[in-house]
Amino acid sequence: MRLIFASIFLAALAGCSIQDNRPDYEYPAGSEVKGADWPDLAVTSELEAAGSNVQERAQTNQAEADRLAARARALRARADRLRRQVGN
Repeated sequence: MRLIFASIFLAALAGCSIQDNRPDYEYPAGSEVKGADWPDLAVTSELEAAGSNVQERAQTNQAEADRLAARARALRARADRLRRQVGN
């Protein structure tokens, strides 16, 4: 009984198509990509080195951003002190 039900189900499923739901849509033809169109593969060690360089640059950039933020805080504090002196 299960075999009959499964085969009926599969036959009904095979008759269904997504193209039946959208008759006005033009489906693209199959891909014509050949082997020469694919990009060259990169060496894993080169990818790892590139990743470590990015990480080092990110750490350097973060340190510079921290120094810049500290400098901005110092300048704001100085500006506040000067405003208070001029206001007195």
